[in-house]
Amino acid sequence: MKKRIFLLLALVLIAPRLWAENQKVTIDIKAMTCSLCVISINKALRSTDGVIKAKASLKTHQVEVIVPEGFDNQVLLTAISRTGYSGEIQSVAPAP
Repeated sequence: MKKRIFLLLALVLIAPRLWAENQKVTIDIKAMTCSLCVISINKALRSTDGVIKAKASLKTHQVEVIVPEGFDNQVLLTAISRTGYSGEIQSVAPAP
């Protein structure tokens, strides 16, 4: 009996995380000129609630952010603007 309750409880707690899709948001950031820019943007996005992963690239002048499906992308742009940069959403696609 205890095993069944434990299994049911585990399914209820874990299953929604498995069902939820993540999405990859690609944001253009034109003003990035150095590695400190990349570090600042990564730090701002990674400390934002709901962000699973963030990786800025000086080479492409973009940042790729993994967030849960349905996440408000304006929150990402606000986090970027707090660093002194501005971003423009390039694309939103299901995360691989």
